[in-house]
Amino acid sequence: MAQNAPADTRVFWAEHFNTSDLPDGWKNVDSSHKQLNWIVTNQPYPGSFEYQQQAPPIASKSRGYHLQFQAGYFVDEDQPSWVKKKEYPDTWVQTSPINCAGKSSVILRFQHTFRYNSAFAAPGAALLAGVSTDGIHWTDFNVMNNVPAANDMFIPINQELNITKIAAHQPQVYIRFYWKGFYSWYWMIDDIELAEGYKKDLAITRLTSHTEEKNTFTKADELAITVKNSGIDAIKSAFTVRCNIDQRPPVTVTVPANKKGLQPGEELSIKFPATDLTDRPMHNVAFVLQYQEDEHRTNDSLRVHINANASHIGNVTGFQAAGANEFDIRAGLSAFKLIFYADDIFRLWMAPDGEFTDPAGNDIVVMNQPGKVTLNSSDKGTYYQVKSNSCVVRVYKQPLRFALYDINDTRAIWEESAPLTFGSVTTQTMKRQPDEYFYGGGMQNGYFSHRGQEILIEKGNGWDNGGRPNPAPFYMSTAGYGAFRNTFDVGKYDFRDTLQFKHNENRFDCFYFYGPSLKQILDGYTRVTGRPFLMPRWALSLGDANCYNRGGAGTDSKAYKGTGTTGTTPDVIKLVADKYIENDMPRGWILPNDGYGCGYTKLDSTIMELHKRGFYTGLWTENGVDKIAKEVGVYGSRLAKLDVAWVGPGYKFALDGCKAAYEGIENNSNARGYIWSVMGWAGTQRYSTVWSGDQSGNWEYIRFHIPTIIGAGLSAQNAATGDVDGIFRGSDSTYVRDLQWKCFTPVLMVMNGWAKKNKQPYLQGETNTATNRKYLQLKMRLTPYMYTLCADAHATGVPASRAMILEFPEDTVCRGTATQYQFMNGPSLLVAPVYKSEGKRDSIYLPAGTWYDYWDGTAYTGATVLNNYNAPLDKLPLFIKQGAIIPMYPQMNYDGEKKTDTLTLDIYPAGKSSFDLYEDDGLTREYNNGTFARTLIEVDATQGTHITINAARGTYTGINKQRIYLLQVHRATAPKKVMINGQAVKVYSSQQAFDKAVTGCFFNASDKKGTLHIKTSYLDTAAAQQISIQ
Repeated sequence: MAQNAPADTRVFWAEHFNTSDLPDGWKNVDSSHKQLNWIVTNQPYPGSFEYQQQAPPIASKSRGYHLQFQAGYFVDEDQPSWVKKKEYPDTWVQTSPINCAGKSSVILRFQHTFRYNSAFAAPGAALLAGVSTDGIHWTDFNVMNNVPAANDMFIPINQELNITKIAAHQPQVYIRFYWKGFYSWYWMIDDIELAEGYKKDLAITRLTSHTEEKNTFTKADELAITVKNSGIDAIKSAFTVRCNIDQRPPVTVTVPANKKGLQPGEELSIKFPATDLTDRPMHNVAFVLQYQEDEHRTNDSLRVHINANASHIGNVTGFQAAGANEFDIRAGLSAFKLIFYADDIFRLWMAPDGEFTDPAGNDIVVMNQPGKVTLNSSDKGTYYQVKSNSCVVRVYKQPLRFALYDINDTRAIWEESAPLTFGSVTTQTMKRQPDEYFYGGGMQNGYFSHRGQEILIEKGNGWDNGGRPNPAPFYMSTAGYGAFRNTFDVGKYDFRDTLQFKHNENRFDCFYFYGPSLKQILDGYTRVTGRPFLMPRWALSLGDANCYNRGGAGTDSKAYKGTGTTGTTPDVIKLVADKYIENDMPRGWILPNDGYGCGYTKLDSTIMELHKRGFYTGLWTENGVDKIAKEVGVYGSRLAKLDVAWVGPGYKFALDGCKAAYEGIENNSNARGYIWSVMGWAGTQRYSTVWSGDQSGNWEYIRFHIPTIIGAGLSAQNAATGDVDGIFRGSDSTYVRDLQWKCFTPVLMVMNGWAKKNKQPYLQGETNTATNRKYLQLKMRLTPYMYTLCADAHATGVPASRAMILEFPEDTVCRGTATQYQFMNGPSLLVAPVYKSEGKRDSIYLPAGTWYDYWDGTAYTGATVLNNYNAPLDKLPLFIKQGAIIPMYPQMNYDGEKKTDTLTLDIYPAGKSSFDLYEDDGLTREYNNGTFARTLIEVDATQGTHITINAARGTYTGINKQRIYLLQVHRATAPKKVMINGQAVKVYSSQQAFDKAVTGCFFNASDKKGTLHIKTSYLDTAAAQQISIQ
């Protein structure tokens, strides 16, 4: 709603945008017919194709909400298609009618920032402010002010237009803002006012000689500004403009009196004497206009902060302790803080001009306060030494450089080879160590090991191989450290011989984590940015998504095919849920409204009926989570999937969206937040499953997703996946192969309606349906193993799907791409997916030790590569590491279908090994209050085989106070004796007799080349249980 602005009595109409709604009576006019809109938002432009970063916020007078057009986001990577068709995102927004009757002069004022791409622009492309008296015929003014293309604006332009000729004495006047002819990027507008004109009004409008960023300073720089006559009368008297640069004496330029004068609306360029700007990398510049007859002095000044394109840090000029955890370091104008948050976690924070900024605030970092750390510092001559109980930071003096060394200050972990450079991009440079490998960067499609590569820390490049659906400004090194840049600005990490780490910001803010192991580094990283969320237990089961609310004919501009029916939301019950039951297929959850504009009907009864059939229900959203309180608190929805249309801007926008949805579930129920999203960043692991986008099912899709999921885990994205067999195209064989290996990752989903054939696991023919069922049932049985891995990820940051290097850090084969098509599911299961159209698998690397084929028990001696491994379509190459202890629940088709008071332990004895089983109620957030149980299972096979099931530590609602244990102990020979808690048990000679017995044992020589089956009676879980095999 427009309101009066009392600060200036000549202002008779104003709009400062106090809510997210377009003001009453305003309307969007989309001349491109692409459903484009101007919006009101309190967020800066989020970034898009060829500008993958958040724009500087509009620093307007009122701040907060403002008018914004996001051309680049609408067009994004589809720009080539727009160019080919010669289509443009031309759209304007216009006000409701404004009464200017009785106003003899009218001045339009507003503040605005913009960034445009001139490539492929239409003839006459411009950003226009228009005036009309009928809303049909317009007089437009180009308000681009000669600002060059691709230029970031940190200081808004104070635009003033004399529209008296059109608007004076008119009872209705319309104002419009018209984006015309450019494909990208944005326009942000705030504080729009109409005022009666001043007779004498001289204004400083902008700095024209320099920009806020990317300046090349010289010893003879000429500063220049533009002043404008914003009044009604000509300016004929003399006036002066004073320029203040930093703390230097002011310089004044006088404009002499002129008989002709500066006419209304006319501009004048004013240049100042040449001056040396090379003494500093940035300057604070202030201009003040002094004109005695000026009636409007609020536009008589301009303050600008100008930065050099690239500057180097110089020599140390100051070093001192600033408390128990912090040191202040000076290098001329620039300042650094070295802050230890823990013995093995420290932060380097640089302010180029000595004024520290933290644009990300508390959005990413959750470890806001340093812990108790004992530090010692000393002057070592060429450097200052800062020593914790874990490591040493060196602060070199001439020039200022940093290095991380081990506790003895003898081995370099990393060391800067040149001082930091800063400007529009801040760059850290190091020398790569001879045997150093690098991981991280979030989900980088197709990649996990980055030595010799350059990766972009920005969203984009599509969804296929090379895409970056969930980047993170984090990397870690086998040298023993990790680094997280605390920023939402995009970056580029170069892991070639000379290491360079860049982000597009004029500051440096980096947390470092000393391991030296990769697992310790992930622990440190997630202590700072947040632990991976612990999903509800049902979330480990298969999800199914489609739209079942098409009503009538149902169309979709994005080629969505839907179910082939024209039903409503409850149709998901008979069309899908009942089919899972008919096909005896494991299941977990359903999204019944997965499709643009789908919506839903009768949600409450649908959720209730689905739950009776073993499904939890989630909802897909394309435009926000404002309805989540009712959907969760009243109807019982328990999952939110945030599509590209909602989180596509990425960075802070996407992180905020995930947080809002996650907290929407937790604030309206006792359930855990469970979110699916793309466009993640550091911190997204706290809230969301990240998936890799919308792709076509084929063999290449399977191939590049294996390193994709591995790499995501190396940035603590524990719940990371892609849709089973993609959403487009696909085939029966690629479906089976993709489902197989994804059953050994925490989460998986099928997405229907986009391919000719839907993606449910019972639609690939009878034989393949049986195979799909086998793997989904195995995933269900492995629930206690996988759930424990996810609880461990929540506690340590170490993912369930692990690159080989995580489990075998000393094995050099595991460091590079030789093992990019296999991974460890936890510590015990080696998964080697088949990603070609063939019935075999080559290049399976087994590290040192003994490994067992999961399907037939064949033993392999490690430190070897398997080629021509026989793998028909129904067989996933799966190997068990010696010493494995794998807990399993009874076979069930959905979580909670059966009691879990019988626990199977699949054991491969070798030396001493253990597994610390985690269990809780699987639904609520009570685990955050310590309401869970851990059961340590230990096996000692050094002399005989002794199995200890220790007493459960802790409790929770629904804990099994007694349990039957079924042990499957893999060994080549029958035992002489088996004892349970010191009592010998009966040995049965047949499987049938054993199955009927309450307790006892049976050795089956043909079961995986020898398996001893042991059954206990119900035993107390609060007491330790001993099983001995002799």
